[in-house]
Amino acid sequence: MHIRNWIYNPLFFAATLLCAAICVAGTTRATPLQKHSPALTGFLGLNTIPSARMDEVGTVRMGVSTLDPYLHGYIGIQIAEPLHINIRQTAEVSNLTEAPKTLYPGVDLKLRLIKENTYRPEISLGLQSAFGHKRMAGEYIALSKRYNNFDFTAGIGWGRLGSAGHFNNPFKILGSHFDHDRNPDSDTPNTPSNWFTGDKIGLFAGVEYFLPYDGLSLKLDYGADRYTAEKNNFDYESPAPWGIGLAYTHNDWLSASIGMQGTDKVMGRISLQSIPSKWPFTHKTYPKPKPFYKQRNARLNIASMTNAAANDDITLTGITSKGQSIFAILDISPHIPAPQQIGRAVRHIAAHSGQDIEEIIITPRHVHLMGTPVKIMRSDVENYLKNNLSSPQEIWKNTEFVVTTEDNKTSNPFLSIRRTNNKTTFTLALENQISLSEEESGILYRSSAFLNLQSSPFLGFLTGTSLRLNLDNNLSERAYLNKTHPTELTKSYAQARISLENAYVGYTHSLTPDLHFMASAGYLEEGYAGLGGEILYRPFSSRFALGAEIWSVTPRQANSPLNMGLYTGQNSITGHINGWYDLPHHDITLHARAGRFIAGDVGGSLELEKIFKNGAKLTGLVSLSNYSDTDIYGGTTHAYNSLKLTLPFGNIPYIPTGSEIRTKIAPFDRVTAQSINPPQRLFEMTENFTLDHMAKHWTNILD
Repeated sequence: MHIRNWIYNPLFFAATLLCAAICVAGTTRATPLQKHSPALTGFLGLNTIPSARMDEVGTVRMGVSTLDPYLHGYIGIQIAEPLHINIRQTAEVSNLTEAPKTLYPGVDLKLRLIKENTYRPEISLGLQSAFGHKRMAGEYIALSKRYNNFDFTAGIGWGRLGSAGHFNNPFKILGSHFDHDRNPDSDTPNTPSNWFTGDKIGLFAGVEYFLPYDGLSLKLDYGADRYTAEKNNFDYESPAPWGIGLAYTHNDWLSASIGMQGTDKVMGRISLQSIPSKWPFTHKTYPKPKPFYKQRNARLNIASMTNAAANDDITLTGITSKGQSIFAILDISPHIPAPQQIGRAVRHIAAHSGQDIEEIIITPRHVHLMGTPVKIMRSDVENYLKNNLSSPQEIWKNTEFVVTTEDNKTSNPFLSIRRTNNKTTFTLALENQISLSEEESGILYRSSAFLNLQSSPFLGFLTGTSLRLNLDNNLSERAYLNKTHPTELTKSYAQARISLENAYVGYTHSLTPDLHFMASAGYLEEGYAGLGGEILYRPFSSRFALGAEIWSVTPRQANSPLNMGLYTGQNSITGHINGWYDLPHHDITLHARAGRFIAGDVGGSLELEKIFKNGAKLTGLVSLSNYSDTDIYGGTTHAYNSLKLTLPFGNIPYIPTGSEIRTKIAPFDRVTAQSINPPQRLFEMTENFTLDHMAKHWTNILD
């Protein structure tokens, strides 16, 4: 599926007519909504030049744009407040109905350095094709400043974005490296060694005027791209450097623009964007709770407590009492905020605890992994629910997270014999993997549906099975194939309509509330079977976590029934040391790992993941290896990059909680820097045990 299949003439003209209709029929407002929109290649900007502006955190944008001789397709994610990542495929094609002559994929980055205030502009640094083809590669520093309805932008550009050559490169004083010119037609990919190089740089500037109509703006800019490579390679008449365009953003999800570059070239763009935190679906939500009791019961009734909780889909076990304290183990779902589940459990415990109980101590448990016990004062809950004299903040003030000592260990169910947790869960998943990094094949995709079943049949053990239904793909159109993969290619895996994704047996155990262990064996993922395990040290109140994992795996045969056959004699050992850090104020987790990959290469990876309150996740990953792998240009690369967006939809009627939609942007058939992807990870399984999670979701304590 070439990139031209993303857009057809009717769609392009419909977007043009939409903008024109809005210009004529828009309704004037005293205070119009002023919305920034992207430039041609996907970042927020004017027509062809970038600005310093950033999207709202979590914004995901997909779009197409055209300006002779290129058509751009892109998917971008504002993964953090100061960082935007854009994966782009640029096609050399003048007529949208024709197949592209050449494709120029790239990964673009934009980093905000300084945020705008009353006296200073916003300043951002960007790299177009930071990793990708050199034809579109260029770096820039942009400054943007708002004045009433005007948003002014100016900046300097290197590479393609500075080919006008207005000034000498100021970075040349830092070393001879920056004095080297790059060849935009080279078959070698753009790398950090090419960033900010060149004898000359260019100056660009422009202004966006927000019209008195919601979402409508006029853009005027002057760029520094002189189309040097195009004029050298084919009969191309470059347009004037100035451009003018009209942009419209509708309800924050649709954006379109139409404009002119010079007097002879038309440009157009249409994009869709959304913020996962505003996704209307989430994981499971509890119904409105029943009215709370007015008076305390005369005596403790554990049977009634357990039954009432079970009717509310709350599982309480190991209930014991000692003096004025009552202890219980709560089986929590990883897809619902732990404070909300704890609050529901506290309701039922308080309603059946008799007259004398004052302290409710709940130990969270998930598939036999145990968290830090939470002690909540019963009177705080009663004051809130009966008399509205308290608040979640007051409850938090008196809440304690209990550390087990010699004095309380006999009454703490964490150290008692754990009862069987026989629970079965069923989830659904829809997955789309897209590759925009294929030079000869355009955009490749694969769509699948998953049916997942997990159970914990007896003490400490768990089992899981997942079936993959291959819905659609265009992998048969691929011209470039990596021939060095030890198993069949992804194309072969996708041929079977139904295959076994994983089937495994595992064992989990918490040595302490901060130290957890898990072992697994079976079919671990689509490409590999094997056995291994991991250990995780995750202190309750710390932002740091440390772990280690080791796996012995064997590649699976794609053409066997359900892809269950194995290539015997091709075992490999892979293992990593893992470290995590939760960045304060950003709700972002940084994950670094180092070790041995499946192919025997050694290296590491760096991952950023943002989790929204509704359960949506954004993940960006870069992996580096000491081995080189064939890249899309026929050369070699040591790096692998991917983006992943996960959206929950488990609150839809008849859809099981934990169901999700996954979109992954990554190249197919990677060999180097490849690690095992087991069906369960201790870090994700213990997320609801942490102080950070408790504090973030504490307002849900009595929902």
